[in-house]
Amino acid sequence: MFGFKDRDKDNQKKSGDESTQALVAPGTEISYKPSLIDKYGQDHENILAIFNESLSAVQNADSKNLLVKLRDLQIALRKHLLDEELNLYIYLRHCYTHDKPKQEVINKFKRRSKKVGTETFGFISKLSAEGYSINYDDKFFSELLGIGNMLEHLMQAEENLLYPIYKRPAL
Repeated sequence: MFGFKDRDKDNQKKSGDESTQALVAPGTEISYKPSLIDKYGQDHENILAIFNESLSAVQNADSKNLLVKLRDLQIALRKHLLDEELNLYIYLRHCYTHDKPKQEVINKFKRRSKKVGTETFGFISKLSAEGYSINYDDKFFSELLGIGNMLEHLMQAEENLLYPIYKRPAL
């Protein structure tokens, strides 16, 4: 029933197994996953594609499809941000406990991700509220494009500055 608990079973550290200990961030049970950054790149592409589909719905003034796409966006972004928190940020913070500049980069991105998530989810919640009527005016377009720009800038910065520091821990 709860098969998700076993999803990384083969990658988890086994006590006394030195070959897998090198794959685990110090002080955690979080394993280094060589394909994680590629997965996050795919997540980014998916999130931006969903956002672009929502823009198409706006161009067609299709409020129903817009709400469907924005809910899809919300689900994909929540899943991505949660995965980053559990598999990237905790891992990096433990790997770089004595590297203040890298800790600052990690914390900056964590705060920035939280802000983008909060603003995106707030916007979607507002539009999804019962009885809310979408007014396709300049303010709406500006807010929607602002969300897209925040998502795009965050993801580009993560790929250029944060993800490159995700490395297998030294022995």
